[in-house]
Amino acid sequence: MRSHTQLYLLPAGLVLAGVLTWSGATAADTDDAPIDQIVVVAHKDERSIREIAANVTVLSRADLNSEIATSLADVFRYIPGIDYEAAGTRFGTEGINIRGIGGNRVAILVDGVPLSDQFDSGSFSNATRDFVDARMVQGVEVLHGPASALYGSSAVGGVVAVRTPDPSDVVRRGALGGEFLGAWRGADSSRHALAMFALEGDSLGMLAGISLRDGEQLQSAATPQDVDLRNFDRQTALFKLVGDNRFGHTWRANIIQQRSATISALNSMLGSGRFRSTTALEGDDESSMDLLSLAYEFGAPDSWVDAGVLRAFHEVATIEQNTLDERAAARTPVSIDRYFFYDQKIRGLEANFWKNFDTASVAHRLGFGVEFRERVTEEYRDGLSTDLASGVQTNVLLGEVFPLRDFPISETRESAIFVEDSMRFSDWTVIAALRADRFDLSPRLDAMYLSDYPDYQPVSLRESDVSPKLGIIYRVSDGLDVFAQYSHGFRAPPYSDANVSLDIPFFGYRAIPNPDLKSESSDGIDIGIRWHGERTSMRVSVFHTRYQDFIESKVNLGVDPVSGLTMFQSQNIRATEIDGVEAGWETRFGASQQFGFDGSAYYARGDNKESGEALNSVGPAQCVFGLSWFSLDDSRQLRLKLTATAAYDRRDESTGELFKPAGYGVIDLLVTQKLGERTSIRAGLYNLADRTYWNWSDVRGLSSDDPIIPSLAQAGRSASVSLNVVW
Repeated sequence: MRSHTQLYLLPAGLVLAGVLTWSGATAADTDDAPIDQIVVVAHKDERSIREIAANVTVLSRADLNSEIATSLADVFRYIPGIDYEAAGTRFGTEGINIRGIGGNRVAILVDGVPLSDQFDSGSFSNATRDFVDARMVQGVEVLHGPASALYGSSAVGGVVAVRTPDPSDVVRRGALGGEFLGAWRGADSSRHALAMFALEGDSLGMLAGISLRDGEQLQSAATPQDVDLRNFDRQTALFKLVGDNRFGHTWRANIIQQRSATISALNSMLGSGRFRSTTALEGDDESSMDLLSLAYEFGAPDSWVDAGVLRAFHEVATIEQNTLDERAAARTPVSIDRYFFYDQKIRGLEANFWKNFDTASVAHRLGFGVEFRERVTEEYRDGLSTDLASGVQTNVLLGEVFPLRDFPISETRESAIFVEDSMRFSDWTVIAALRADRFDLSPRLDAMYLSDYPDYQPVSLRESDVSPKLGIIYRVSDGLDVFAQYSHGFRAPPYSDANVSLDIPFFGYRAIPNPDLKSESSDGIDIGIRWHGERTSMRVSVFHTRYQDFIESKVNLGVDPVSGLTMFQSQNIRATEIDGVEAGWETRFGASQQFGFDGSAYYARGDNKESGEALNSVGPAQCVFGLSWFSLDDSRQLRLKLTATAAYDRRDESTGELFKPAGYGVIDLLVTQKLGERTSIRAGLYNLADRTYWNWSDVRGLSSDDPIIPSLAQAGRSASVSLNVVW
């Protein structure tokens, strides 16, 4: 196995230098600093949340710390309508589902840089979207619904924007300091350590950080302890330079490097269902992400621009998976070794600018920009079968001759130009945006692909689309806003769907490319109200989104009369619709406002208009209620969280009976205690009633008798604890 103990782009000397030169400076902000409701994701520049005609969720570092968030699942634990997707025999492909739309239909950005694609071609080949370590996150913003008017093809379902800390988030100007964190999470027996050091000079700041996380066992309330094995370790390094120049502008260089390794053994699945002859099923997975970005930000007004950013980035994401599939109980005992490789390189340039000006009684904030992105994606599978009796080996499995590709090496180019104008007059704000995108897909036919599929004709695609957005905000009073927004989204046909390649003679299966595959499009309407009072705030929005030409992967076309093979091809679904409502509220009460009550709720319904069936990607209704107590000196906090999820009866069972998880209620207790001005300890007790339950996003699409279902149950009663020291 390749070693993951080195982080090549971040020299260890940077961290050591921070230790040796530490001066004990006070941090610029603490975990309990108030949340500044300034968001970027909705307009690509800083705006008050009252200037946004859409539903946006904002999570601060204080939120993540108080909830002891160490993973992607923890980040969105208490946000109904946003699901962490983790399903599959390797405990899942990581992704985010917003309002029933997930996978690569949701854009995930880290410091403005898009993450690599998610890819899944079966039980033994899952490429995840390698989300940056949660403890390296300064803030998260989620834009609900289509957002292609600003973010292009990958944002047909929404946007998740992650920001890592700047030096100014850790220390004051002219100071040197840092943060240490140690945490333990009982649900997976994981340990977490974080060290960050920052120097903020008069014109130059530096931040260096490293995060280490490892776990030994994944707990499931539905399986005996220690039946399934999942040992993992993960290292994340962050290095950032931020400087100011004499023009009042800011430049920044950002390096993120992440390495992870996971060893798993799914023993609970052995001997039943499709694994009835399997005696060992073990996985050895490794992934890496290297991200470099350079940005130049116009911070001071100029004659032609008031704000702007020039950004260049390069990212390399690689996943390697090794699987041992031993079938000693089979009629012919064999041992099968499988290998999966996925690599995506992304590079891009973008330039975004904003200018304020007035015309008559209308105040304008005009934004405009251009973007270019290029992705090169390579994937292949390899395999070797060994007869346990004779020792004979072969690279032919079920008629597939390894190594092979599921799609040719693919190069995609995306170029775009956009313009947005926020027009404010009296109590009205009108936001109009328009983006024009061009998408090009070019397959590269190498010797491996041509030898496996000599008769296939991979397609080249050239797609373009125009994405408009129109929003209206009416300020009824100082604390009350009403808003409505229409937004269009589009998604070009992915390389894996346009040029899917599959030929399994043993089962008589064949999948072929589709030269006629159309781009997906979406049209969404949001209508909502926001109210903010002295002690109470609330928000309610209803939404309707219609998706046209939705791409469904590997549709069964029936038996080809010439070859006798069952043919598969990715196809467009004429139309699907998702309707729903989202709500949230919070209030402080008591003479000294020591008590707080908050809650959020979500309900959605999704329908395939072509088949008349429900959309299984749309989860059940959910509510989260919270009750909080704060000490008068703000040194202690107690938070009680109740998550109530309904049973989900609407599902598409046209291909067979699906597993039906029951509704559930889960109670969590979160405690924060300051041990001085710069030290805090936090503890969490989760699932206090020790309920056995499943998240719909983990099990949707699984048959009722699938042997993996017990392994996908959430953890029973568990605890987490963390210690923060800020210098």
